[in-house]
Amino acid sequence: MNVTFFFLLFNLFVASEVSETYVIKEKRISVKGKTSLGGFNCRYVEKGLNQSLIMHPQNGMPDLDLNVIVENFGCGNFILNKDFRKTIKAKEYPTAKVRVTNWVRKSGKFYCNMFVTLAGKQLTFRDLELVRVKEGVKANVEIQFSQLGLSPPSKMGGMVKVDENLDLEIVLAYSVL
Repeated sequence: MNVTFFFLLFNLFVASEVSETYVIKEKRISVKGKTSLGGFNCRYVEKGLNQSLIMHPQNGMPDLDLNVIVENFGCGNFILNKDFRKTIKAKEYPTAKVRVTNWVRKSGKFYCNMFVTLAGKQLTFRDLELVRVKEGVKANVEIQFSQLGLSPPSKMGGMVKVDENLDLEIVLAYSVL
């Protein structure tokens, strides 16, 4: 029994000392919202990435910076695309940024701090749990137009209104080396 205990203890110690390499292959960002007529989903996808991040047992993972070209968000049709870009001031702020710091892995789950800069405003999300999905990890956060210093758009003299709340989803598809 003592031998088994020491063997398990040794394996736990050795396993915690091993670095892991994650290769980011794809990033997907979607902004979902609701209007008085239904919902919308504006998506950004960047494939073919090959960015390596090494998770060190003591130091965690290095910061990850994602730059997103706002013009590349697609909302399903050119009218929605134009409205979305106008609402988030794409001409003034052509790039949105996502910075992920302080990666920690506890009990098989990833946690991080995430900073989102959109429409010239930075939002901070601390100790955000990253949920495992088939292709990697994802983060879901709810933001409001008011946090970005924006007003929800309305169309047709106020007959079509957009809800204040937006769901932001970020997915990082990766492979482990």
